[in-house]
Amino acid sequence: MIWQPKHIHFISAILLFFLLCSADVPKTTPKGVKTIVIDAGHGGKDPGCNGSSQLEKNVALGIALKLGELIEKKMPEVKVIYTRKTDEFVELEERAQIANRNEADLFISIHCNAASKYDFYKDKHGKIHYKTYKDKRGKIRKIEVHNPKPFGSATYVMGISNEKGKLNTAKRENASMLLEDNYQKTYNGFDPQSDEAYIIMSLWTGAFVEQSADLASKIQKEYVRKAGRIDKGVQRQSIWVLWRTAMPSVLTEVGFLTNPEEEKFLGSDKGQQYMASALFRAIRTYKDTQEGLNKKYDDEIEKQEPLTNENLSKGNKSDENNGDTTQIADDANEELYNGFIKEADEHFKTKKYEDALMKYQKCNDLKPEERYPLAKIEECNKKISEQKNGQNQQEQQQKETQNKYQSLLNSADKLAAQKNWNAAIAQYQQASDLFPENPYPKEKIKEMDKNNADEKQRLKEKEEKYYQDLIKKRQEKARADSLASLKKIKTDSTKISAADMANSYKGKTPKKENTNTEGGTVIFCVQFAMSETEPNLKADKYKNIENSNYYKAGSIFKITAGSFSKPNDAIALQNKMRQEGYKDCFVIALKNGKRIDFKEAAKQVETNEN
Repeated sequence: MIWQPKHIHFISAILLFFLLCSADVPKTTPKGVKTIVIDAGHGGKDPGCNGSSQLEKNVALGIALKLGELIEKKMPEVKVIYTRKTDEFVELEERAQIANRNEADLFISIHCNAASKYDFYKDKHGKIHYKTYKDKRGKIRKIEVHNPKPFGSATYVMGISNEKGKLNTAKRENASMLLEDNYQKTYNGFDPQSDEAYIIMSLWTGAFVEQSADLASKIQKEYVRKAGRIDKGVQRQSIWVLWRTAMPSVLTEVGFLTNPEEEKFLGSDKGQQYMASALFRAIRTYKDTQEGLNKKYDDEIEKQEPLTNENLSKGNKSDENNGDTTQIADDANEELYNGFIKEADEHFKTKKYEDALMKYQKCNDLKPEERYPLAKIEECNKKISEQKNGQNQQEQQQKETQNKYQSLLNSADKLAAQKNWNAAIAQYQQASDLFPENPYPKEKIKEMDKNNADEKQRLKEKEEKYYQDLIKKRQEKARADSLASLKKIKTDSTKISAADMANSYKGKTPKKENTNTEGGTVIFCVQFAMSETEPNLKADKYKNIENSNYYKAGSIFKITAGSFSKPNDAIALQNKMRQEGYKDCFVIALKNGKRIDFKEAAKQVETNEN
């Protein structure tokens, strides 16, 4: 298919609509099964498909009512809601919203299937021709008639099948919206007969596909096990009511009304009861699984006698190829058409447009209803015209690339002049990507990289000088503060008891210790406590004291902290200890374990340093 502009607009509208619609549908994880919505397909002015005597709307309603009665009787804890209980028309969107409004845990839509084939005739030469008609849009379509061969049951979940012809099921079930008043407004332009609409719709698969598929597989199993149906499998289709329901949802096609034997079975009370029982058993098993239960049942529903398929008992075989498709009347024409398409596409790919045109024209002769050959014929004519007029797309593209390259270089050079080197590098790189063989952009990138590196080095050196100056200023200030502190130091005024004084000096006048550093090392420390007994420096009260020690003066033990060669370090520790609560601590000088005059000791240390 060639996507024309009108298709683009249509798809854009559908995309917007689906985005808006999907916002209305809550996406939650099911917890058990408490509410089930049963949807009998079609109804009222919408009969659905038909056989020779049965209408889909009546068969679907009969099975739906019987299924609901079984659930209400066997599972009274489950609430059953019907989209319709009589022969009335209910809009497709309303069916889905009934389930959503009631926060249902399951949505079961019951339908009947139909098969068709293309009607055709043979001319006097024996060549097969399809009978066609024009639809409302003027499109040529093949006339379809009932195909009595297919039979069997299938169950659908949300999605799309890529098999040829499988879209017919979705189109048939969604076509009910065409019977609604003002349906274009209700569905915001969605066309149930448009292939494009389903391509877009397939991008949105329901949030409950896994649970839906689980239920669908259980339904198919029960159709075969007791009802004697032929299993046509679990399939995925873009069906409106499945897409718009916010819970696990399935649409089951119980059988083909176009098959005479299956029509009789589905139209009978017995057949409808068997199909309802099969659906009930599948739902009951699904419910137990969702609720974490593993029950065994021995009631009359489980003991139902298995049936033999009425078609198989008569030796009929299901035409699997036509179960939901249309018949290809002339396989030879189909093969020839496909061969011409392949050849034409190959010619078009290699720009042999005149050869491609001839092949596409033959394809159009074989299948005039197909749009693809017509679109390609138009495209070939356009390409041939371009070649004749001497248009060279490659030269035009090369010219545009050259202009873009020069524009990038001009912009990059301007940025480089402004010293915006990183932005310049980005544009030089884009230019180099366009013409990798040109050396100029690469050379400029190296130049910009060097400029960046030089700038980083300059900033680094500036930063290092700043911190060096800052450290020097701080060191000078600290030295000035230390000298000022030394000048303010007063003679130790520690108060001691009379007994201590007596024991220390015994009535004698104390002599100053010699502060000469020869014969011993002068240390500075902080005295913060005294004791009449030798202190235990491992006791808890001293565990946070830095380098605790003591010296003895007479009979008194004087306890100190720290041991420094410079007085400023001892003064710093004194300030710290006063902040920690030792308000009366003070700095002293010791030599060979004996206290000496602090000022003289400090002066001697300063003299030695100088």
